Amino acid sequence: MGGPAAHGQHNKPHKRGRQAGASARNKHKVAKEGGRQHVKSGSQTVASIGKMQRLNEAKQQRERKKSEVMAQRRQQGPPPVVAFLPLSTEVDFPTLWRLVLGAFAAAPAGKPAQLSKNKGGVEDMDADEAPAAGAEDYPLVPTTVAVPGRPKQRFTLLPPPTNRGDPLAAVELGKTAELVVAVLPAKIKAVCIDSEGQLTLSTLRQLGMPAVMAVVAGGAAEPGTVPGAKSAPAAARLKERAAAKKRAAAVLASEVPGDHKVVTVDDEADCAQLIRTLAESHPSAPLWRRQRPCLLVEAAHFFPAADDVGNLALTGYVRHLGLSANQIVHVPGAGDFQIERIEGAPEPPVLGAAPRVTKGDSPAAMEASGPGLVVFPDAAAREEVVRENDADPLAGEQTWPTDMEMLEADAQQGRRKRRLPKGTSEYQAAWITEDIEGEGGSSEEDEEEPADQEELDEVRSLVGGRAGTEAGGLMSELGADDTEADDMADDVDGSDDVGADLKQRWREQQDDVMFPDEVDTPRDVAARVRFAKYRGLKSWRSSPWDPKESLPREYSRVFAFQNSKRAHKRAKLAAEAVGGLEDIHGVPAGTYVTVHVASVPTAAAAAVVARVAASLQGEVAPLAVFGLLQHETKLSVVNFSVRKAAALEEPLPNKTELLLVTGLRSYTARAIFSTDEPSGSRFKMERFLHPGRQTVASVYGPICFGPLPVLAFQRSPDGSLRLAASGALRSCDPDRLVIKKVVLSGYPVKVHKKKAFVRWMFFGPEDVRWFRPVELWTKHGRRGRIKEPMGTHGTMKCLFDGPVTQQDAVCMSLYKRTFPKWPADTANFC
Repeated sequence: MGGPAAHGQHNKPHKRGRQAGASARNKHKVAKEGGRQHVKSGSQTVASIGKMQRLNEAKQQRERKKSEVMAQRRQQGPPPVVAFLPLSTEVDFPTLWRLVLGAFAAAPAGKPAQLSKNKGGVEDMDADEAPAAGAEDYPLVPTTVAVPGRPKQRFTLLPPPTNRGDPLAAVELGKTAELVVAVLPAKIKAVCIDSEGQLTLSTLRQLGMPAVMAVVAGGAAEPGTVPGAKSAPAAARLKERAAAKKRAAAVLASEVPGDHKVVTVDDEADCAQLIRTLAESHPSAPLWRRQRPCLLVEAAHFFPAADDVGNLALTGYVRHLGLSANQIVHVPGAGDFQIERIEGAPEPPVLGAAPRVTKGDSPAAMEASGPGLVVFPDAAAREEVVRENDADPLAGEQTWPTDMEMLEADAQQGRRKRRLPKGTSEYQAAWITEDIEGEGGSSEEDEEEPADQEELDEVRSLVGGRAGTEAGGLMSELGADDTEADDMADDVDGSDDVGADLKQRWREQQDDVMFPDEVDTPRDVAARVRFAKYRGLKSWRSSPWDPKESLPREYSRVFAFQNSKRAHKRAKLAAEAVGGLEDIHGVPAGTYVTVHVASVPTAAAAAVVARVAASLQGEVAPLAVFGLLQHETKLSVVNFSVRKAAALEEPLPNKTELLLVTGLRSYTARAIFSTDEPSGSRFKMERFLHPGRQTVASVYGPICFGPLPVLAFQRSPDGSLRLAASGALRSCDPDRLVIKKVVLSGYPVKVHKKKAFVRWMFFGPEDVRWFRPVELWTKHGRRGRIKEPMGTHGTMKCLFDGPVTQQDAVCMSLYKRTFPKWPADTANFC
């Protein structure tokens, strides 16, 4: 009998591993096509050649990245924005501001500050270079300074906002700052972070926290002493500084996660350490800011023209990305506008830096000449400011029928059988416009009555726009206009009426939690009229629902993407290519320019000029003008994924008017809330924004590309703003199905196994017949259907798939698609 080899079985040979010979180790390496490599002893193997090649490629990649970083450091970009933020009222910030600016102004720009050790072990500046206390008063205004020893490295220092309790001031700070210096008190019993400081940090976290470092100020000097003088023994002073630094680091870590550098600043000597820490820091803005060009406005001038519009000139550094003259810029408080031209401008003077003057040229002559950069837009590639879509109202109208359509209609009319009295001639039948049911009808006509009933049901479903659904027709053209007011009454509308009862809202919110979606059937209005726009679904997941069905007129004015990811990718690549060597219509990042914005209304331009003047005085944060990506001015349905703020305890109903701040722009809207499910094609509308739930808020707004944060503020009766919700952009999709669900409930009054007589769901037999196709369900898990009405008071006979009890409740689910509220002014997206 043959062994395994005789049957074609071949066992795998034993693998020797490290003890294998050279031929066994290298026989899988092919030297030539169709042959194997022969490796001599002591020669270099193919494996070692591949390893050396990989090491060489890794080395080249490291060298390339290193050269890119060094080139980026050598390139003189815009000065990073450093915002000082006192977290407590016990911080003496004016003194700290004078110390910091005095340290920057004292040291020469081309020579680093010389440090020496004092007896206490604390670094002090040389006496010749230390500025005298109170020699110069530095106001609390934005100031650009140069790092001592590094004339090309500069920073723009921003003072804190004057109104620390205003959340919008924190939002403006988050739009501009690339590095936040959190200032904390050094006293032992001081409050490190008060309520206003926590509000500002919370707003910055939700908007996108930039890089953070901490400064502990005001701990060593006693009242009445000269700054820099020793007020305590050296050992005790060092101990107090270490304890204050440790406490500040722990408190800041509880509010802003991560490891942050902490510097103690008590006098002029500590400012040198602060300057070195700033010079070695790596400021970084959030991603949503780095994806768009930004202009931090340092000067604004308006040149009026005809028709109450003019040219608004904005001066500042181009940050993050290059700015193209073909782009559209968003000016906060004014709107979206085109760019007329971009001109180069002379850079402003810098504190602590020597003026750059060429031999033979006077400073006045250099300032008058300035850079000769002028960039104009391309007429063919220039983007237009388009807000709404121009829809043709007659696009869907019926045109005059053709001859072929008339022949088909006559043929169909000839095939239709009409019920007429016996003995009616064709001449008499031509005068009869409706079917007449005679008393003496034939048997054939009586047999066709069920077919006519099916035809009526089909017509009814077609009129209601429900052809092909499981529920049949639950909407009629007759009751469409009459039910609009009832639908508005059923929605928990968050209109800010003065007489709105807060207790009533609390009660409605509790009812929505305990009995979700349940509504009472009205007695004064027929249910088939009240719920005419609703339909039933056999399955919430698999039942068909066309997203283009029964759209409101507002949907003809919005835009939609065929592929949103592709549009986002193209817009981002186009923005990153601006400012290159081949781009003649844009300026690179880091250029100090004057942007001339065209066709700005006079009132809006006056507000912008006043805002910039206030920012130069230190009253508000600087104005940040963003260059928009492609399509970011067009109107669509924007969906935000939000979560209710923990500090807001009051109920927040659906369609409440909120102030939405997306970082780029701010506008008011009445959002509709819906569930945020990871998968699915339809989402259930939420009547309230419940705490602890991730919810999607849908509004009509300009298209925006993510990642992009959103903050929703609710205005209090006293006029102040409170943070209501926060989140991020989800999508710009008008086809998102937000379905409103209502549940009609009734109770069995008589039960016999699977049969039951149900009351209090409807109050008339006509309503029972109308909703007969809709499936019933009970709270104990039974499924059933309506068999027939019983009596004249709405009692109906129902049949279920199992035994029911009188303690059970019979329910019917109805669904309707909802849409956001159209804004009152589509141009007010500032």
